[in-house]
Amino acid sequence: FFISLLFLMLCLSNLEIEVNRLSLDTNNKKHEKLQDYLFYIRLKLLDKITWFRLKIDKKKMRRIENSKVFNKINKYEHIRDIILKNKREIFKKSNIKYFKEFDLEIKKLDSQIELCTSDNIFTSFSVAIISAIISIILANNITKYEKNKYKYFITPKYEDKPNVKINLNCIISLKIVHIMNVIYMLIKKRSVKYDERTSNRRTYA
Repeated sequence: FFISLLFLMLCLSNLEIEVNRLSLDTNNKKHEKLQDYLFYIRLKLLDKITWFRLKIDKKKMRRIENSKVFNKINKYEHIRDIILKNKREIFKKSNIKYFKEFDLEIKKLDSQIELCTSDNIFTSFSVAIISAIISIILANNITKYEKNKYKYFITPKYEDKPNVKINLNCIISLKIVHIMNVIYMLIKKRSVKYDERTSNRRTYA
């Protein structure tokens, strides 16, 4: 009964990800590029009642990275290879069409971007392109527009050294049932490929 109830709640829930004070500076050293962040991951029944909540910040991530379990995983190269291989498999170009099924909703966006490419013309061109892309994404992923909830600024910097600075606060939401559907389609596609390979082997045998 409990498993059935949990499954029903998942199907009727939204996954909401809230990003606060995310700060990125590519001028910093490798481990300091992402200066700060705070994530809230929520499951909301009918997009109203929060029944699961997880908080992740930089300190918590450091504790996870320094944990025994994480260190053990890092020691075993074959486990890392399997994880990387699956990531590459999932995010292949041929799979992008499936991610359109997510039906993402952007509930809030507050972003400041500073961009420098060391080429003044390319910097100006890049700022215009990024601005256009963000406008298109917002136009297709906002249910109800409220001016005070959506603002972004992209500032070109005309300097010799390439650099990107990003400050981001946002809330995005998507239905769990859509996530399940995408996972099902990816698994189905993979199983079809596997069946084709095994049938080809039988033919040659």
